[in-house]
Amino acid sequence: MPLPRISTMRARRTISVTDFRRNPSAHMRDALGDTLAVLSRNKVEFYAVPPERFEGLIDRIEALEGGRR
Repeated sequence: MPLPRISTMRARRTISVTDFRRNPSAHMRDALGDTLAVLSRNKVEFYAVPPERFEGLIDRIEALEGGRR
C-alpha cells in the first residue's frame, strides 16, 4: 500500500472547516493577522487570508508583472 503524499502547509495556524464556519470573523480576529489553513478531513480545503495580507500579495504580484493588469 503506497504511503499518502505529504503536502506543504502554507499557514502556521489550522482550524477545521466546521469550527471556522461557526464564526469566521472571530477566528480571523484570533489569528492576529496570520493566515488560517482551513481543514476538511485533515486536508487543506482553503486558506483564509486577512485583507491586509491579501492586498499585499496582490501588490507584489502586480509589481512582478510590471503593473500590467
